[in-house]
Amino acid sequence: MNIMNNCDSGDTVLTVLAFSCFALAEYLLSVLKKSDKAAAVCSCVSAFIAFLIYSDNLIFVLCFAVIFAVDKFGAGKYFRHIGAVSVLLVLFIVKPPFIDVLILIIMLVAFTVTHITAGQLIKCREQLAESREETVHLNRRIASLEEYAKTAKKSAAVEERRRFSARIHDKLGHSISGSIILLEAAKLNIRTNPDSAEQCITTVTDNLRSGVDDIRQALREERPDSKTIGISELKEILGEYKAKYNIRTTLEIKGDADRITFRIWNCIKENLVETLTNTLKHSGADEFSLKISVMNKVIRAEFKDNGKGSDSFRKGTGLTAIEERTVLTDGKCIFPAQTDGFSVVNIFSLKEENV
Repeated sequence: MNIMNNCDSGDTVLTVLAFSCFALAEYLLSVLKKSDKAAAVCSCVSAFIAFLIYSDNLIFVLCFAVIFAVDKFGAGKYFRHIGAVSVLLVLFIVKPPFIDVLILIIMLVAFTVTHITAGQLIKCREQLAESREETVHLNRRIASLEEYAKTAKKSAAVEERRRFSARIHDKLGHSISGSIILLEAAKLNIRTNPDSAEQCITTVTDNLRSGVDDIRQALREERPDSKTIGISELKEILGEYKAKYNIRTTLEIKGDADRITFRIWNCIKENLVETLTNTLKHSGADEFSLKISVMNKVIRAEFKDNGKGSDSFRKGTGLTAIEERTVLTDGKCIFPAQTDGFSVVNIFSLKEENV
Protein backbone atom coordinates (compact mmCIF):
# COMPACT_ATOMS: atom_id res chain seq x y z
CA MET A 1 0.00 0.00 0.00
CA ASN A 2 1.35 3.42 -0.95
CA ILE A 3 -0.08 6.41 0.88
CA MET A 4 2.42 8.83 -0.63
CA ASN A 5 1.25 11.19 -3.37
CA ASN A 6 3.34 13.17 -5.79
CA CYS A 7 4.54 16.22 -3.96
CA ASP A 8 6.46 19.37 -4.56
CA SER A 9 10.08 19.13 -3.43
CA GLY A 10 9.93 22.59 -1.79
CA ASP A 11 6.97 21.54 0.37
CA THR A 12 8.82 18.37 1.33
CA VAL A 13 11.91 20.30 2.39
CA LEU A 14 9.81 22.70 4.44
CA THR A 15 8.03 19.80 6.08
CA VAL A 16 11.32 18.10 6.87
CA LEU A 17 12.96 21.20 8.34
CA ALA A 18 9.95 22.20 10.41
CA PHE A 19 9.33 18.77 11.79
CA SER A 20 13.04 18.14 12.43
CA CYS A 21 13.44 21.32 14.48
CA PHE A 22 10.43 20.60 16.62
CA ALA A 23 11.26 16.90 16.95
CA LEU A 24 14.76 17.63 18.21
CA ALA A 25 13.45 20.34 20.52
CA GLU A 26 10.89 17.91 21.91
CA TYR A 27 13.50 15.26 22.55
CA LEU A 28 15.90 17.66 24.28
CA LEU A 29 13.10 18.98 26.47
CA SER A 30 11.91 15.52 27.46
CA VAL A 31 15.37 14.06 28.14
CA LEU A 32 17.55 16.93 29.35
CA LYS A 33 14.98 19.05 31.17
CA LYS A 34 12.77 16.10 32.13
CA SER A 35 9.72 18.26 31.31
CA ASP A 36 6.90 16.03 29.98
CA LYS A 37 4.42 18.91 29.64
CA ALA A 38 6.78 21.06 27.57
CA ALA A 39 7.70 18.04 25.42
CA ALA A 40 4.03 17.21 24.84
CA VAL A 41 3.26 20.80 23.78
CA CYS A 42 6.27 20.81 21.43
CA SER A 43 5.19 17.47 19.98
CA CYS A 44 1.68 18.73 19.27
CA VAL A 45 3.02 21.91 17.64
CA SER A 46 5.42 19.92 15.45
CA ALA A 47 2.70 17.54 14.31
CA PHE A 48 0.31 20.43 13.61
CA ILE A 49 2.89 22.28 11.51
CA ALA A 50 3.70 19.08 9.60
CA PHE A 51 0.04 18.60 8.72
CA LEU A 52 -0.44 22.32 8.00
CA ILE A 53 2.46 22.60 5.54
CA TYR A 54 1.83 19.39 3.69
CA SER A 55 -0.75 17.02 5.06
CA ASP A 56 -0.35 14.41 2.31
CA ASN A 57 3.27 13.58 3.15
CA LEU A 58 3.00 11.71 6.46
CA ILE A 59 6.05 9.41 6.20
CA PHE A 60 8.22 11.69 8.34
CA VAL A 61 5.58 12.02 11.04
CA LEU A 62 5.02 8.27 11.02
CA CYS A 63 8.70 7.34 11.24
CA PHE A 64 9.45 9.79 14.04
CA ALA A 65 6.34 8.66 15.89
CA VAL A 66 7.74 5.12 15.79
CA ILE A 67 11.14 6.34 16.99
CA PHE A 68 9.60 8.27 19.90
CA ALA A 69 7.47 5.29 20.83
CA VAL A 70 10.51 3.01 20.91
CA ASP A 71 12.40 5.49 23.07
CA LYS A 72 9.40 6.16 25.33
CA PHE A 73 8.73 2.52 26.11
CA GLY A 74 12.27 1.89 27.25
CA ALA A 75 14.32 0.18 24.60
CA GLY A 76 17.38 1.22 26.60
CA LYS A 77 20.69 0.22 25.11
CA TYR A 78 18.86 -1.48 22.19
CA PHE A 79 17.20 1.80 21.15
CA ARG A 80 19.14 2.13 17.88
CA HIS A 81 18.59 -1.50 16.89
CA ILE A 82 14.87 -1.57 17.58
CA GLY A 83 14.39 1.91 16.11
CA ALA A 84 16.18 0.96 12.89
CA VAL A 85 14.14 -2.23 12.49
CA SER A 86 10.91 -0.33 13.14
CA VAL A 87 11.74 2.39 10.58
CA LEU A 88 12.72 -0.20 7.97
CA LEU A 89 9.43 -1.95 8.58
CA VAL A 90 7.51 1.32 8.05
CA LEU A 91 9.44 2.05 4.87
CA PHE A 92 8.78 -1.46 3.59
CA ILE A 93 5.04 -1.04 4.17
CA VAL A 94 4.66 2.56 2.94
CA LYS A 95 7.24 2.43 0.11
CA PRO A 96 7.94 6.19 -0.23
CA PRO A 97 9.87 7.80 -3.13
CA PHE A 98 13.67 7.61 -3.08
CA ILE A 99 14.11 11.34 -2.35
CA ASP A 100 11.91 11.05 0.74
CA VAL A 101 13.84 8.00 1.88
CA LEU A 102 17.12 9.88 1.47
CA ILE A 103 15.83 12.90 3.40
CA LEU A 104 14.41 10.64 6.09
CA ILE A 105 17.74 8.85 6.49
CA ILE A 106 19.51 12.20 6.97
CA MET A 107 16.91 13.22 9.55
CA LEU A 108 17.23 9.92 11.42
CA VAL A 109 21.03 10.14 11.44
CA ALA A 110 20.80 13.66 12.89
CA PHE A 111 18.26 12.47 15.43
CA THR A 112 20.42 9.48 16.40
CA VAL A 113 23.47 11.71 16.89
CA THR A 114 21.36 14.02 19.06
CA HIS A 115 20.09 11.01 21.00
CA ILE A 116 23.62 9.75 21.68
CA THR A 117 24.89 13.24 22.58
CA ALA A 118 21.98 13.82 24.92
CA GLY A 119 22.62 10.47 26.59
CA GLN A 120 26.27 11.35 27.10
CA LEU A 121 25.33 14.74 28.50
CA ILE A 122 22.93 13.11 30.93
CA LYS A 123 25.61 10.63 31.97
CA CYS A 124 28.16 13.41 32.46
CA ARG A 125 25.67 15.43 34.48
CA GLU A 126 24.91 12.43 36.70
CA GLN A 127 28.62 11.72 37.16
CA LEU A 128 29.22 15.37 38.03
CA ALA A 129 26.42 15.29 40.59
CA GLU A 130 27.84 12.08 42.09
CA SER A 131 31.32 13.62 42.19
CA ARG A 132 29.99 16.68 43.98
CA GLU A 133 28.18 14.53 46.51
CA GLU A 134 31.29 12.42 47.01
CA THR A 135 33.40 15.57 47.44
CA VAL A 136 31.01 16.94 50.03
CA HIS A 137 31.02 13.58 51.81
CA LEU A 138 34.81 13.39 51.78
CA ASN A 139 35.12 16.98 53.04
CA ARG A 140 32.77 16.18 55.89
CA ARG A 141 34.69 13.04 56.66
CA ILE A 142 38.02 14.89 56.61
CA ALA A 143 36.60 17.53 58.97
CA SER A 144 35.31 14.77 61.22
CA LEU A 145 38.68 13.00 61.21
CA GLU A 146 40.50 16.25 61.96
CA GLU A 147 38.16 16.92 64.86
CA TYR A 148 38.65 13.36 66.08
CA ALA A 149 42.45 13.75 65.83
CA LYS A 150 42.31 16.95 67.89
CA THR A 151 40.07 15.30 70.48
CA ALA A 152 42.31 12.23 70.64
CA LYS A 153 45.39 14.44 71.04
CA LYS A 154 43.77 16.38 73.88
CA SER A 155 42.60 13.15 75.52
CA ALA A 156 46.10 11.69 75.27
CA ALA A 157 47.59 14.82 76.84
CA VAL A 158 45.03 14.75 79.66
CA GLU A 159 45.64 11.06 80.26
CA GLU A 160 49.40 11.62 80.29
CA ARG A 161 49.07 14.43 82.86
CA ARG A 162 46.80 12.26 85.00
CA ARG A 163 49.23 9.35 84.90
CA PHE A 164 52.21 11.56 85.71
CA SER A 165 50.41 13.28 88.59
CA ALA A 166 49.40 9.86 89.98
CA ARG A 167 53.01 8.71 89.77
CA ILE A 168 54.27 11.81 91.58
CA HIS A 169 51.56 11.41 94.21
CA ASP A 170 52.41 7.75 94.79
CA LYS A 171 56.14 8.33 95.02
CA LEU A 172 56.30 11.71 96.75
CA GLY A 173 52.95 12.14 98.48
CA HIS A 174 53.42 9.40 101.04
CA SER A 175 57.02 10.42 101.68
CA ILE A 176 56.06 14.04 102.38
CA SER A 177 53.06 13.05 104.53
CA GLY A 178 55.25 10.74 106.64
CA SER A 179 57.93 13.43 106.90
CA ILE A 180 55.40 15.96 108.22
CA ILE A 181 54.31 13.50 110.91
CA LEU A 182 57.92 12.86 111.91
CA LEU A 183 58.64 16.61 112.06
CA GLU A 184 55.63 17.10 114.32
CA ALA A 185 56.94 14.33 116.56
CA ALA A 186 60.42 15.87 116.56
CA LYS A 187 58.92 19.23 117.54
CA LEU A 188 57.21 17.63 120.55
CA ASN A 189 60.29 15.69 121.67
CA ILE A 190 62.96 18.29 120.98
CA ARG A 191 63.09 19.36 124.65
CA THR A 192 62.18 16.17 126.47
CA ASN A 193 63.87 13.63 124.21
CA PRO A 194 66.47 15.31 121.97
CA ASP A 195 67.87 12.00 120.73
CA SER A 196 64.49 10.84 119.47
CA ALA A 197 63.88 14.26 117.83
CA GLU A 198 67.23 14.08 116.12
CA GLN A 199 66.45 10.59 114.86
CA CYS A 200 63.12 11.85 113.46
CA ILE A 201 64.83 14.73 111.68
CA THR A 202 67.42 12.38 110.22
CA THR A 203 64.66 10.10 108.94
CA VAL A 204 62.81 13.08 107.46
CA THR A 205 65.97 14.24 105.71
CA ASP A 206 66.50 10.78 104.21
CA ASN A 207 62.85 10.59 103.13
CA LEU A 208 62.92 14.00 101.43
CA ARG A 209 66.23 13.26 99.73
CA SER A 210 64.81 9.97 98.46
CA GLY A 211 61.67 11.81 97.31
CA VAL A 212 63.73 14.37 95.36
CA ASP A 213 65.66 11.52 93.71
CA ASP A 214 62.36 9.87 92.77
CA ILE A 215 61.12 13.11 91.19
CA ARG A 216 64.32 13.47 89.17
CA GLN A 217 64.09 9.86 88.06
CA ALA A 218 60.46 10.30 87.04
CA LEU A 219 61.27 13.45 85.06
CA ARG A 220 64.12 11.69 83.28
CA GLU A 221 61.88 8.76 82.38
CA GLU A 222 58.90 10.85 81.31
CA ARG A 223 60.80 13.41 79.27
CA PRO A 224 61.35 12.19 75.67
CA ASP A 225 64.88 12.34 74.31
CA SER A 226 65.98 14.84 71.68
CA LYS A 227 65.81 12.17 68.95
CA THR A 228 62.15 11.39 69.61
CA ILE A 229 61.23 15.07 69.80
CA GLY A 230 63.20 15.96 66.67
CA ILE A 231 61.83 13.19 64.46
CA SER A 232 58.29 13.81 65.68
CA GLU A 233 58.48 17.53 64.88
CA LEU A 234 59.95 16.90 61.41
CA LYS A 235 57.24 14.36 60.58
CA GLU A 236 54.54 16.74 61.78
CA ILE A 237 55.83 19.58 59.57
CA LEU A 238 56.16 17.35 56.50
CA GLY A 239 52.73 15.82 57.08
CA GLU A 240 51.11 19.24 57.42
CA TYR A 241 52.58 20.49 54.13
CA LYS A 242 51.58 17.24 52.41
CA ALA A 243 47.97 17.60 53.54
CA LYS A 244 47.65 21.33 52.82
CA TYR A 245 49.51 21.67 49.54
CA ASN A 246 49.36 18.14 48.06
CA ILE A 247 53.14 17.78 48.03
CA ARG A 248 54.58 14.29 48.43
CA THR A 249 57.07 14.43 51.30
CA THR A 250 59.57 11.86 52.56
CA LEU A 251 61.88 11.71 55.56
CA GLU A 252 64.93 9.43 55.56
CA ILE A 253 67.36 9.11 58.49
CA LYS A 254 70.55 7.06 58.31
CA GLY A 255 72.96 6.43 61.15
CA ASP A 256 72.68 6.89 64.91
CA ALA A 257 70.18 9.74 65.34
CA ASP A 258 70.82 9.73 69.12
CA ARG A 259 74.07 11.60 68.39
CA ILE A 260 72.17 14.60 67.03
CA THR A 261 71.92 17.30 69.69
CA PHE A 262 68.80 19.28 70.45
CA ARG A 263 70.45 22.40 69.01
CA ILE A 264 71.05 20.69 65.66
CA TRP A 265 67.52 19.22 65.63
CA ASN A 266 66.10 22.70 66.15
CA CYS A 267 68.23 24.14 63.32
CA ILE A 268 67.14 21.36 60.93
CA LYS A 269 63.51 21.93 61.88
CA GLU A 270 63.64 25.69 61.20
CA ASN A 271 65.55 25.16 57.95
CA LEU A 272 62.94 22.62 56.89
CA VAL A 273 60.13 25.14 57.31
CA GLU A 274 62.12 27.72 55.34
CA THR A 275 62.97 25.35 52.46
CA LEU A 276 59.35 24.16 52.22
CA THR A 277 58.18 27.76 52.02
CA ASN A 278 60.79 28.44 49.32
CA THR A 279 59.57 25.37 47.41
CA LEU A 280 55.98 26.59 47.47
CA LYS A 281 56.90 30.11 46.34
CA HIS A 282 59.50 29.49 43.66
CA SER A 283 60.04 25.85 42.78
CA GLY A 284 56.63 24.57 41.68
CA ALA A 285 57.58 21.07 42.82
CA ASP A 286 55.25 18.24 43.80
CA GLU A 287 57.86 16.17 45.68
CA PHE A 288 60.07 17.10 48.62
CA SER A 289 62.52 14.98 50.58
CA LEU A 290 64.63 15.45 53.70
CA LYS A 291 67.58 13.07 54.12
CA ILE A 292 69.61 13.11 57.34
CA SER A 293 72.84 11.10 57.49
CA VAL A 294 74.78 10.71 60.76
CA MET A 295 78.42 9.87 60.03
CA ASN A 296 81.47 9.52 62.23
CA LYS A 297 82.22 13.20 62.66
CA VAL A 298 79.56 15.09 60.70
CA ILE A 299 75.82 15.22 60.22
CA ARG A 300 74.52 15.85 56.71
CA ALA A 301 70.97 17.13 56.12
CA GLU A 302 69.77 17.53 52.53
CA PHE A 303 66.53 19.35 51.66
CA LYS A 304 65.61 18.59 48.03
CA ASP A 305 62.62 19.10 45.72
CA ASN A 306 61.93 18.11 42.11
CA GLY A 307 60.95 21.57 40.89
CA LYS A 308 62.75 24.11 38.76
CA GLY A 309 66.51 23.96 39.07
CA SER A 310 69.19 26.37 37.90
CA ASP A 311 72.94 26.51 37.57
CA SER A 312 72.92 30.02 39.01
CA PHE A 313 70.52 31.77 41.36
CA ARG A 314 70.38 34.71 43.70
CA LYS A 315 70.04 34.11 47.42
CA GLY A 316 67.01 35.83 48.84
CA THR A 317 65.94 36.45 52.42
CA GLY A 318 64.91 32.83 53.03
CA LEU A 319 68.12 31.21 51.80
CA THR A 320 70.21 33.81 53.61
CA ALA A 321 68.35 33.02 56.84
CA ILE A 322 69.02 29.30 56.35
CA GLU A 323 72.72 29.96 55.82
CA GLU A 324 73.02 32.24 58.87
CA ARG A 325 71.10 29.82 61.09
CA THR A 326 73.32 26.93 60.03
CA VAL A 327 76.52 28.89 60.68
CA LEU A 328 75.29 29.87 64.16
CA THR A 329 74.86 26.13 64.86
CA ASP A 330 78.52 25.54 63.96
CA GLY A 331 77.57 24.16 60.54
CA LYS A 332 78.01 24.91 56.86
CA CYS A 333 75.33 25.54 54.25
CA ILE A 334 75.79 24.52 50.61
CA PHE A 335 73.53 25.23 47.60
CA PRO A 336 74.50 22.68 44.91
CA ALA A 337 73.96 23.78 41.30
CA GLN A 338 71.67 21.33 39.53
CA THR A 339 68.94 21.26 36.91
CA ASP A 340 66.71 18.46 38.28
CA GLY A 341 65.33 20.44 41.20
CA PHE A 342 66.60 22.64 44.02
CA SER A 343 68.69 21.38 46.91
CA VAL A 344 70.03 22.78 50.19
CA VAL A 345 72.68 20.85 52.13
CA ASN A 346 73.53 21.46 55.79
CA ILE A 347 76.67 19.93 57.30
CA PHE A 348 77.13 19.98 61.08
CA SER A 349 80.23 18.86 62.95
CA LEU A 350 79.90 16.32 65.75
CA LYS A 351 81.96 17.52 68.70
CA GLU A 352 82.94 15.02 71.33
CA GLU A 353 81.35 17.03 74.11
CA ASN A 354 78.03 17.01 72.26
CA VAL A 355 77.97 13.33 71.44
